[in-house]
Amino acid sequence: MIEIVPYQPEYYPSVAKIYDEGLATGFATFETEIPSLEVWDKKFIPEGRLVALWNGEVAAWAALSVVSPRPVYRGVVENTLYVGEKYRGKGIGRILLQALIEASESLGYWTLLARIFPQNKASIQLHEANGFRRVGFKEKIAARNGIWYDNIEYERRSKKIHYMKNVLVLCTGNSCRSQMAHGYLKTFGKDKIQVFSAGIETHGLNPGAVSIMKEDGIDISQHTSNNVSEYDGISWDYIITVCDHAYENCPFIPAPNAIRLHHNFFDPSKVSGSEIEKHAAFEKARNEIKEYCRNFIETVL
Repeated sequence: MIEIVPYQPEYYPSVAKIYDEGLATGFATFETEIPSLEVWDKKFIPEGRLVALWNGEVAAWAALSVVSPRPVYRGVVENTLYVGEKYRGKGIGRILLQALIEASESLGYWTLLARIFPQNKASIQLHEANGFRRVGFKEKIAARNGIWYDNIEYERRSKKIHYMKNVLVLCTGNSCRSQMAHGYLKTFGKDKIQVFSAGIETHGLNPGAVSIMKEDGIDISQHTSNNVSEYDGISWDYIITVCDHAYENCPFIPAPNAIRLHHNFFDPSKVSGSEIEKHAAFEKARNEIKEYCRNFIETVL
C-alpha cells in the first residue's frame, strides 16, 4: 500500500500541495509561501529526496539540505519531512523517516538535524521514536507573520558511519608512561582512533622513554608534554589512566560518553642504578605498555 520511491520532477505539484498543507498548520515552517520548483530544487540536496506513495498517490515527501558549506560539516545535513493532510495518522511519516535515515547513511552523512516548533507534537514524537535526541532550544529564533516562535533542535548521530574515536591517555607528568602508550595506541590504532596524552602536571619528555620507543621503531620525539586542561571541550570516547597518582588525583573530566580505564604501569623513571639497569627498567615498562595497547585495540575497539 505504501511505497517509498526517489523524487521525480513530475511529483512536484503534489509535493507543493503537501507543502502548502504544512504551511496551513502554522507550525511546520517559518516559510509563508510555497516555493517555486526552482527555489525548492536549490534548497534540497539532489540525493536523498524521497516520496511516499499511497496507492500510487504522493502522500508525503522528505529531503535533505546542507547545514554548512564548510568541509568539516560535510556529513551534517538537516532533514525535512511533510505528510499530506489526509494521510496523517497512518504511519507514513515513520516509514518515510526511516527510509530517509537509511538513505542519508548510504550517502555518508553521519548527523541528521531537525528544527521543530514546540507546537508540532506529532513531529517531535516521530523524531524521538526514531533515534533523534533533543540538543537545544532556540527561544524566539524567528518570526512568522509578525509572531516570534521558538524552535527545538534535535539530532540523530548515525551508528553506522565510521568516525575516529577520541582517546585520552593520562599520567602525572605526561613525560614517560603516557607518552609510550600514546605512541603505541597511535601506531596500532591507525585510522580507528585519535590519540591524545596529557598529565595533571607537565614534566617534559623523558629521554629514556624516547630512546626505548625508538628501539622499537616508534618515534615520539616530536610529542609534547601537555596539561589535561588544554583539552577542555573534547568529547572523549575513552580515558585511560596509566598511573595510580593520576587516577587518584586527576581533576574531574566531564565526558559523559567516555569509557574510563585504569592500569598502573611500572614506572621506569623511578629506577636508579647503572645504565644497563635503567635500560632494562624502561624496556620492561615499554613491553607492558605495548601489550596493553595491542590488547586494547584488538579487544576493546
